Amino acid sequence: MKKVKIIEAKEGTYGATLENTRMRQRDKLEETMVNLASFLGATVIKRACIQGGSYIYSVDSDSFQSASNVILDLSRKVAIQQS
Repeated sequence: MKKVKIIEAKEGTYGATLENTRMRQRDKLEETMVNLASFLGATVIKRACIQGGSYIYSVDSDSFQSASNVILDLSRKVAIQQS
């Protein structure tokens, strides 16, 4: 599978969708993790509250890490599976 590249758009006025703007950031991240993990056949995502009210996550028996790092790892696994 050929990976898509991110390129700079020409300067101008752009409209953006307001879809999902009312969702809390944590809800967006957790939904993304659930979708990716489900696609990959994972069975559980554990969430642990750490100092300061932040959360870390573990998919199945993986190490705990931030939501963005979990999403990055899962997306890389999806990309490998699709190639």
